[in-house]
Amino acid sequence: MATNLSALDDVRRRLLAARERTLQLVAPLSGEALKLQHSPLMSPILWDLGHIAEFEELWLVRKLEDAADAGLRREYDAMRTPRSRRGELRLPDRAAVERRMEEVRSVVLQRLGRGVPDDGHPLLHDGFVYEMVRQHEAQHQETMLQTITLMRSEQYRPAALRDRRAAGASIPGEMVRVSGGEFDMGAEPGAFSYDNEQPRHRVRVDSFEIGRYPVTNGEYAEFMAAGGYSEPRLWSDEGWTWRTEAGLHAPEYWVPLDGDDRPTALDAAEITRDHGLDGWVRRTSLGEEQIRPLDPVVHVCLHEARAYAAFRGARLPTEAEWEKAAAWDPDTGESRPFPWGREPADVERANLDQLGFGVAPVGSYAEGQSAVGCHQMLGDVWEWTSTPFDGYPGFRAFPYAEYSEVFFGDEYRVLRGCSWTTALCVAGSTFRNWDYPIRRQIFSGIRLAKDV
Repeated sequence: MATNLSALDDVRRRLLAARERTLQLVAPLSGEALKLQHSPLMSPILWDLGHIAEFEELWLVRKLEDAADAGLRREYDAMRTPRSRRGELRLPDRAAVERRMEEVRSVVLQRLGRGVPDDGHPLLHDGFVYEMVRQHEAQHQETMLQTITLMRSEQYRPAALRDRRAAGASIPGEMVRVSGGEFDMGAEPGAFSYDNEQPRHRVRVDSFEIGRYPVTNGEYAEFMAAGGYSEPRLWSDEGWTWRTEAGLHAPEYWVPLDGDDRPTALDAAEITRDHGLDGWVRRTSLGEEQIRPLDPVVHVCLHEARAYAAFRGARLPTEAEWEKAAAWDPDTGESRPFPWGREPADVERANLDQLGFGVAPVGSYAEGQSAVGCHQMLGDVWEWTSTPFDGYPGFRAFPYAEYSEVFFGDEYRVLRGCSWTTALCVAGSTFRNWDYPIRRQIFSGIRLAKDV
């Protein structure tokens, strides 16, 4: 007995669409830009492309055949070859890597064309493994966009570009109250989800307030002008140590319009007091652009987010608070897979799917607000929470521990909400991201919370 052929056609279309987007994103890059390791924080993009191919072959060919050698080659195994060392690898050139991607895909499509035996294999249940591979490629698209943004070797000109939304009606800094009580947290049964989103469980939170919008550049500039980067009382001990060592003075990629690219925190405060956002530009491989006051602030680390929250007499939300504000409907008592309901993510409700190449002003996506009235909880920027990354009660690693379980513990903090670089298929109210508190190359921002 084979899996329904119409379902296999859908799998084929989804895999092909993900590959089309991958190749579209890397098409403007030179062979040299693909090969270079632009930062020790990131892989050479050729590594990402090779890893995508090897991961697909592992899970859609060898794992389904129960092959004895069902493991990734060392150079493409993220656990055995950390990012900082991937620039030392002798990777194939662009043409060879793309040929390998096509070879693997051809085998996968041939298998799909013959039908896939429905033999009770746990990876095939509800097409799990095919969606996992598609979303894996989509997540590497976001990773490659981090690398592209860091790149200094050449300017990046997107092969496709979607117009960004104009500013909507908004009151930056406005808070909404969320009533305390229990709600269902985690992915609902039956839909695709990662192991760290499961199992769905009841969680109780006290009443709290949370920002209706993510924190804007204009709001963050007030923190800078007030000397926030020079005031240790606003920072945790760990955060102040890192701020000093790293010389933090503004969000990543902010550069003074005139003068030194790396001013001190005191100089940065003076620039902001005298000129506001007009004293700064954002400079990346996409070029130089004006920093707009109503855009969500992006590329700040957890330590900066916490210091900003302290400046406002607030805090960061816990992960449970964030999900309740995003998913819970107080009228029905149900948790919804998306802030707006059950309809899948699209670019009319959220700034997702990469081609906007930047954030949209707060208030731009009123049709995507959550039931309690929070805007832009999906898309634009990942939002730091105060919660360490760990498994939910009853967690079970599937299909491999290296996806999430090996990262559990106090070292990482959870981020929620996706960014403009997140593919539509990945986005949802229960999706969990995580990273080190010092990371800023990720498209990370801030949403405040307060006790009631």
